[in-house]
Amino acid sequence: MEPVLTMKNVCAYGPDGRALVPPTDLTVLPRERVRVVTEGPRFEALARIAGGLAEPDVGEVCLAGGAGYVAPEPGFWEGMTVLDNVGLPLLAAGVPKRERRDAAMDALESVSLGYAAHTYPRGLGLCERRLAALARALVTRPALLILSDPSSMLDEKETARLSGALAMRWETAGFAVLYRAGSGRELIPADRTIDL
Repeated sequence: MEPVLTMKNVCAYGPDGRALVPPTDLTVLPRERVRVVTEGPRFEALARIAGGLAEPDVGEVCLAGGAGYVAPEPGFWEGMTVLDNVGLPLLAAGVPKRERRDAAMDALESVSLGYAAHTYPRGLGLCERRLAALARALVTRPALLILSDPSSMLDEKETARLSGALAMRWETAGFAVLYRAGSGRELIPADRTIDL
């Protein structure tokens, strides 16, 4: 089975020369759920490198099949509907408007948020914003989903809602997951835990 993510001797340094990501070797297999135990800024640096959003200062990264990323504070264009925000990765990929909107609606419905498609992000609660971010991260059908403490500041009911949506999508889509659960609330069970 070919890995979806391979990192070999990856390091990243901050402006002050200190290691944001210490020397790291990591392999993530298809459908594997890997929990990373570390502080938030270190995971954010690792996540950006793993997802192809930043280059490491040292080492090699191989990402097969693309990555979707849910940041701790998902950003949305407030002047665009939730549907259009979810479709942004497809717009960037040059997908035609009708196909993009259909895929975005499917992604929203898959996380039980279809009812919010034509509203604006400012009208969403925190859990709904996280669900919309999850839909946006998965709209391109990536091989790897990266989550940074997605249950932070959610109550038990909201965490259960987000967890249910994630579990259902993982079951049907079969992507691998690399995540940090800093709040202590696990959204999905880990197949493996690594300390960074």
